[in-house]
Amino acid sequence: MKDHARGLEARESTSRVGWCCPYCSASLEPRPHGLYCAAEGRWFATSHGVHRLLTEERRREVLPFLELYQRVRRDQGWKVEPGLPYVAPEHPHSTIWRMRAACFRMGLEMATGILGRGPWRVLDAGAGCGWASARLWERGHRVVAVDTNLDPDDGLLAAERLMSDPSVIARAEAEMDALPLEPGLFDLVLVAGALHHAPRLVRALVELRRVTRRGGLLLVLDSPVYRRRQDGEAMVAARMKEIGDRYGLAVPRESQSGYLVLGELDDAFSSAGWKVEMHGWPGPFRERLRDVLERVRRGRRTARFPILLARRDG
Repeated sequence: MKDHARGLEARESTSRVGWCCPYCSASLEPRPHGLYCAAEGRWFATSHGVHRLLTEERRREVLPFLELYQRVRRDQGWKVEPGLPYVAPEHPHSTIWRMRAACFRMGLEMATGILGRGPWRVLDAGAGCGWASARLWERGHRVVAVDTNLDPDDGLLAAERLMSDPSVIARAEAEMDALPLEPGLFDLVLVAGALHHAPRLVRALVELRRVTRRGGLLLVLDSPVYRRRQDGEAMVAARMKEIGDRYGLAVPRESQSGYLVLGELDDAFSSAGWKVEMHGWPGPFRERLRDVLERVRRGRRTARFPILLARRDG
């Protein structure tokens, strides 16, 4: 009975999300098969529980890059599984998922120390299949998830295979730098494995701040951070060559995810209205030692994946 009541409460909460028109920012009205903008007379369809809130122009722009991303991910064996990020030791991506699980746990502990136990209103931006959304909902939080990837195995539509009732998570097709949401809605904005995908970092950070309440937090996990930009560009170039050789096509730079640069983070976050803390960056000795080992083994330095915890400044 408790689970049933909780499910009803969560479904009611998803219907009260402050969705906005991606064209004019007016509030959207829930209707039986979608959302309606009375200001412009526009309808936005809802497909398998996902509101289609990307503008048609932007959808056409991102589609070629999104299709390439989905193809690569599919060939690499990425797909939704119940229980993520916790997987069996023999799982083909067990090392990566183990690291993600540890970062997720530590990040939530840090957020709990500031926000209390909740329940929180959470935005999972760049949510992918929604594994983090599912785990947050299990902890009693109210969750909204957005992403442009609707892949049924690896994107927002995959939540149907992740949860028995995906309707408890409010989901929408949208980008993190153009969120179709009212301001000040969330206690916590989580960006797990996604901030480096934002083509305009500061713009994304400004938009994420806009939907965060005063005193709220931004938690960034699993984004690669380099001390030197040239190391990040070397990583992107190697990935582009690998994809190009495998599929026999020219890979445009704008189709590839980026990275964060250590020395630019403070300015980027502060200019967007955040006070950011970094957790997990190695000390000078360990960093130098790892640099030497990586240059011997790989010919270049690889990324670190620190936890970034930012408080809304004002």
